[in-house]
Amino acid sequence: MAHGASSYEPKAVPLSGAIVAVIIAALAGFIVGKVFAGPAKRNPGGGGDSGPIVVKIDRAKAGKLPTEGAPPVKGPDSAKVKVVIFSDFMCGFCGQMAPAFEGLARKFGDRVQIVYRVFPLQMHKGADLSAEAALAANEQGKFWEYHDILFQHMTSQSRSDLESYAQQLGLDMNAFREALDTHKFKPAVDTSVALGKSINVGGTPTVVINDSMVMNFGPGALAGMVQRALDGKPLVDRMPSSGAQGGGERQAAGPQRPREAPPLPAESVDVKVDPWNPSRGPANAKIQLVLFCEYLCPFCKKVQPTLDVLQKYYGNDLRVVFRNWIVHEPATILSKAVLAAGLQGKFEELHKLFFDNQGEIRVCYESQDECRAQIDRFAGMVPGLDINRLHADMEGAEVQSRLDADKAAGQAAGAQGTPSPFVNGRRAPGAVPPTFFGKWIDQILGRSTPTIPASEDPQQQGQQQGCGQ
Repeated sequence: MAHGASSYEPKAVPLSGAIVAVIIAALAGFIVGKVFAGPAKRNPGGGGDSGPIVVKIDRAKAGKLPTEGAPPVKGPDSAKVKVVIFSDFMCGFCGQMAPAFEGLARKFGDRVQIVYRVFPLQMHKGADLSAEAALAANEQGKFWEYHDILFQHMTSQSRSDLESYAQQLGLDMNAFREALDTHKFKPAVDTSVALGKSINVGGTPTVVINDSMVMNFGPGALAGMVQRALDGKPLVDRMPSSGAQGGGERQAAGPQRPREAPPLPAESVDVKVDPWNPSRGPANAKIQLVLFCEYLCPFCKKVQPTLDVLQKYYGNDLRVVFRNWIVHEPATILSKAVLAAGLQGKFEELHKLFFDNQGEIRVCYESQDECRAQIDRFAGMVPGLDINRLHADMEGAEVQSRLDADKAAGQAAGAQGTPSPFVNGRRAPGAVPPTFFGKWIDQILGRSTPTIPASEDPQQQGQQQGCGQ
């Protein structure tokens, strides 16, 4: 068994206030959620998992995004470039993107249209009502002002909070309350969610520039990609360094200032571990690290080498437990394959092959047939794995029940996005350097001297984002 938990919060006034929120969130360490969790695959321009990933989407579907259901927009319909964001008002990384979108409006003016698509995530209780409230404010011409306030109060969005924010903006409260009472804008929310799912949006924020969906980049890279779209160029012709935190340009090599690990939350939760969960290390280890992940999340891939470092230094004091947490729906079949391999004692082999070859399995976003072909190809590389039995087990009740149990365990623990690690029940940020985990583990073990040296941290790793918050 294991134990863990955490949260997020910002300030009030226009979008510039969201910058304060980002700083607060980073210091607090709640860097777990989603980084632009749209479909991800290899970028034809080269690169891989370390830079922006661009996926072309069907033009007819892309054409509906700025217009169907009359979403809130900034900029004219005639704009050459349309930038659509699928966003959730309780998502920390959506708040982080807000200043970047405000910057687009200032920088490009009428050449760019910004479209806001509400996409409340089921994991965020009440996010659907917040989305309806924002659209009710839009009806009275105050969407963007209301949008700013919601992002400045991500943890305070009860019905009374929503009404209070409407009063601050001087909205017609009778009309606003009636809209919420009757769920007047629920059909518009449903339309927006359906449009997102039609192009495989799996989390927030997801960004679409004209007919290209982009993931795995920082807010600073957004304006550069929009400029390239205006210039008629591909959004990316070479990959920036990991995280694109420096505006999308390649970072200079060399030593960087070490970053401090944020504190673990004091409270812990009972994170359920089932006897069949794949794990490394003894069941009675002093530290139980339960990791909720999926095979299409680039940040889940980033954390795998960190697990190796932790096991190297903590040995039998550490147990790592793997549970599936699906953010991108096409990843479901991959989790089923690995769970089925586990029934034959081959979890580790297929697990490693999928992460080592994540660029290849991104085809799962586009075609289930090609996805299954890739699964078979990698399964064929595992000595002793019975492929026919694998196929049967993938469709069987046992694998489905295990996947359902992983989902239930994640929901009960409060997993938000991937990777979601829990260190003795305390929810930690996801894809962060080994020394961050080392600090937390040493704290729990009562060690005053760092166990993991700074030399074990990959250069420039810092605090990384994740998928699905």
